[in-house]
Amino acid sequence: MYFSKNLTGRSALAKRGVELLVRRYASFAVLLMMLLFASCAEESEPEIENTGFIPVGEWADSYGSGYNITNTSIVYDDGYGYGDFTGSILITNNFTVDSGVLIIKILSSNVGYTINKFTGVYYKGYSGSHVYLANPIDESYAPIEKDTLAEAKTTFTVDNVNTHVTYWGSGYNK
Repeated sequence: MYFSKNLTGRSALAKRGVELLVRRYASFAVLLMMLLFASCAEESEPEIENTGFIPVGEWADSYGSGYNITNTSIVYDDGYGYGDFTGSILITNNFTVDSGVLIIKILSSNVGYTINKFTGVYYKGYSGSHVYLANPIDESYAPIEKDTLAEAKTTFTVDNVNTHVTYWGSGYNK
């Protein structure tokens, strides 16, 4: 009888050890799956990739439209209450000393942009008190936007300025 009790005790102890080992591996597997899922999930707001020039300031044209540009955001208002958008500046791409493009993620819009998509704002001829700013448009005058930041990087380039901007206007004053 002692022998069977001892075996039963060892068997129960072995069984308990196996259960603990299975739980540890199961916990490890769950943790590993969570980490893999987290790495595949969409990232939060990307950081500014290029610390190039940004034409910071409150810019207005003679028709009442304007841009308010900070180091991290942009607000556009057409001055008539019909078209505005806000965006987060993600990439600055300088073409020359006084020209480039700001690639932004749209945060709000009532002018045809889709929230959480990407577009650009081109600028040229920057001086401390004057700059030309333009939103990219297609042949039908619709705003150009891209689904991903990678697409925006390859779309809003120096090679596409003349295709995306048909009229610079008189520019904006600070």
